[in-house]
Amino acid sequence: MGFVQLVENLIFPPKCANCGEILGIELTKKQIDALCKDCRAQLEAEKAIECQRCGLQMQFCRCMPRKMEKAQCAALLKLVLYRPSDDKMKIKPFIYSIKHSRNRASFRFVAEQMRGLLIPEMRAYSLAPADCVITYMPRSHKNKAQDGFDQGLEMAKELSLITGIALVRCFKRKIFSKQQRDLNRFERQLNMSSAYSLLDIEDAVKDKTVILVDDIVTTGSSMAACARLLYSAGAYSVLGVSIGITEKKQKNKAQKD
Repeated sequence: MGFVQLVENLIFPPKCANCGEILGIELTKKQIDALCKDCRAQLEAEKAIECQRCGLQMQFCRCMPRKMEKAQCAALLKLVLYRPSDDKMKIKPFIYSIKHSRNRASFRFVAEQMRGLLIPEMRAYSLAPADCVITYMPRSHKNKAQDGFDQGLEMAKELSLITGIALVRCFKRKIFSKQQRDLNRFERQLNMSSAYSLLDIEDAVKDKTVILVDDIVTTGSSMAACARLLYSAGAYSVLGVSIGITEKKQKNKAQKD
C-alpha cells in the first residue's frame, strides 16, 4: 500500500460496501477489502445455494437462460442467485452498490471472485489467456450519465488485469434502446436484438473464446444478442460471467391448473 493511499485511508476510513462497517487497515496488504468479515461470510453462504435446475451450488453451476442456450453460449458462470425481493439475502446492498457506486475496491473484489469461477473453466478446456479475450456489454447512455461510470467496463478492466487476458471493447450501445424493465418479455427480446452494434474489432475476437462480463443476468436477452454478434465476427466460443442471475419467478400452480 502506497503512502498517499495509506494517508487517504486514515483520513477517510474505507467502509464495507455491503453493511457500511468501517474496515480495518493492514499495512502489509496491498489493497483494501470491499467487504467486512461477516459480509464475506454471507457471500460465501449465497454462493453455496443450490441451483434448482442442475443441483450444483451456484458457484459451480453452468446453467443459463434459454435465450443464451439458443444463442450457443458455452455457459454462464455466476456467483449467486440474485433474489431482490428476499429479505434473507443479506448482500443485496453490495450488488446494488456495484451499479451505483464507483468503488474500485468493489470492482477488484468482484473481479477476484469472477477469476475464481473462470480459471477452473479455462483449465477444463485447456485455454490459455492468449486464447481468450474479455469484453462487456455497455451500459445504457441514460444510466451511465446518471452514475458517471459503466460497471461492466470497470469489472472487465479489473478482471483483465488479474488474469492477463486482453480486454477488447466490442460493442456500441444504441441511444434509442428502451429500458428493459419497462418492457414485456417479447418487447424485451426485440429491444435487446437491436440495442447493440458491433464495433470494427477486425480480428480481435476471431477464433477466440470471448468472456462476456455482466453484473446481473435476468432473461439473458442482452448476453444472447451480444453473443450472436460475437459469433458473426468469428468468435470460437462465448462464455458469460456475472455476479448473479435473477431468480426465475415460479408460476402459481393453482393458476396454472
